[in-house]
Amino acid sequence: LAQAILAQVSKSRVRAVSDPGPQSVCRRHRDVMQQSESGCLPFTNCFVTVPQDKWYAVEKFGKFDHMHGPGLSFAGPDCCGCCITFRSITSRVEQNTVYVQTKTKDNVFVTVTVAVQQSVRPDNAYDAMYRLSNVHAQIDSYVSDVVRSQVPHMSLDESFEKKDDISESVQKKLEAEMTSYGFQIHKALVTELNPDA
Repeated sequence: LAQAILAQVSKSRVRAVSDPGPQSVCRRHRDVMQQSESGCLPFTNCFVTVPQDKWYAVEKFGKFDHMHGPGLSFAGPDCCGCCITFRSITSRVEQNTVYVQTKTKDNVFVTVTVAVQQSVRPDNAYDAMYRLSNVHAQIDSYVSDVVRSQVPHMSLDESFEKKDDISESVQKKLEAEMTSYGFQIHKALVTELNPDA
């Protein structure tokens, strides 16, 4: 009996690690979106080397000063990292996977999976870095709003037939809302629509 219980606990742990679920995925993406960085010389942040896939915000005594693109740059006079600090944001296209549970017109509960591909607009990196605390949670909210306003007016068969229409509506909503926050929406796709058992 004890061995059976231990085996079940081990399976549960493996399942939890291999399938983190929507909230864990969102949290992981949020953590890598922005990071604190340091200069390329020890004990000072006078000079900084910015990787090709990032932008760095230069903050002087905690206040935003300017942005640095890829390459070696002089940030300003600094003593032991007390005067100048760096914050980075990725320039890569990232994918946010959103899971929305809703009900169709014929009373079937479905889980809609939407994949959203977004990136930071080069000319609005400041807005992308400082205006939203959790970009992926904001995208989740907009996607859920669109899906839950459309799918309940469709039958299950119609929702499968109109996946492209739902995708287009989600993309239009995100483009309209996220541009002011410095993000470009490349694509929003309904990848799965699964009726609940």
